[in-house]
Amino acid sequence: MINPIWLDTFITLVEAGNFTRTAEQRFMTQPGVSQHIKKLEDVCNCELVIRLGKGIQLTEQGQRVYHYAKSQQAQAQDFIASLKFDASYEGKCVVACSGAIAQRIYPALISLQKQHSALNIHVEVAPRRTILSGIANNTLELGIVTNMPDTKDVQSEYLGEEPLGLILPRALLGSDLATSDNAKSADVGLQKADDDLQKADGSIKNVVTTLGLINHPDAMHYVQRYFNDCGEADLASINPNQLHHTGYINQLSQILLPVSEGLGFTVLPTSTLNFVSFAEKLAVYQAKNDVTEPLYSVQTPHSTLPARYEIVKKKISQVLGSDSAPTIRN
Repeated sequence: MINPIWLDTFITLVEAGNFTRTAEQRFMTQPGVSQHIKKLEDVCNCELVIRLGKGIQLTEQGQRVYHYAKSQQAQAQDFIASLKFDASYEGKCVVACSGAIAQRIYPALISLQKQHSALNIHVEVAPRRTILSGIANNTLELGIVTNMPDTKDVQSEYLGEEPLGLILPRALLGSDLATSDNAKSADVGLQKADDDLQKADGSIKNVVTTLGLINHPDAMHYVQRYFNDCGEADLASINPNQLHHTGYINQLSQILLPVSEGLGFTVLPTSTLNFVSFAEKLAVYQAKNDVTEPLYSVQTPHSTLPARYEIVKKKISQVLGSDSAPTIRN
């Protein structure tokens, strides 16, 4: 087994670039640093470092030993972190969720980490099936998904609702709605948009079938749910699989861009409008019924999350509970 102290000295030498700075950072003498490197070379049975004046150059073997040493260092740090099971504000927390949910919760999680710098927040954007698979296989500890999972491999807890919106280009709805009017409330602006839709086209069905769909990874699921639950027979009669597609993108931040330019419509959580700079070029159709998707936190059943996860989970619940009706900018 390679002495981990020698490996730590070698890592410092590689990253510091010379023996003098390594000795200073390790609180050692330069001969002591040289001795560690010599012992490491002896056990590896090869030369690791070539001295070049005041600097160094790694041999090919030295580069491989450096990568090995870094991996051992990271593994040790992860192991120590895993032992801090009950440290409420310390350790790594990985939360997997959709891009729309990430936009809503990430600022609050960053604020939490700023208050407790020993927390290490990781947010992974992933589709629902990947999150559920990760929980079932114990490769994820906490996820957020829409709709309650129908499986015994996952424990779920209700968090709140995700409002969905049928989002249209505002320019389609009349020139008086094409520009932002700060004096209008969102509700007034959207209601006026719907009035113009009825005057111009007679039905929302004509609009969506003419425009075509800006497709994205969750589009078909969202469209099907919206058409089924919005309470309007015109939309319920449309087969989403027969809609023509006028574009596709898998980056949430860009999905609404082609809609704003009049190239199509899409269905997304309405919270996404709070995160684009061109929201004044978009309109949300106001159907008879509000359409929402329930949100659930998911974790491995019959297991207790580390204390730090409970703090993160509580913060997420506060955000999603208070953001059930997001602000739509005009």
